[in-house]
Amino acid sequence: MSRIAEVQKFVREVQAEAKKVVWPERKDALQSTLMVVVMVIFVALFLWAVDGTMGWLVQKVI
Repeated sequence: MSRIAEVQKFVREVQAEAKKVVWPERKDALQSTLMVVVMVIFVALFLWAVDGTMGWLVQKVI
């Protein structure tokens, strides 16, 4: 099989798979995005607090 035929087959398969994709509704996408943003902020604040506490403890030990 030639390279061109392989590429054509690949493109056809990609197109067939792309037709099977089910995209989320706008509401679901926004809700998921909001949850990700909230969790990132929560984890960032948690790690900031842990880092600050550990830094303070190290300063007290030294």
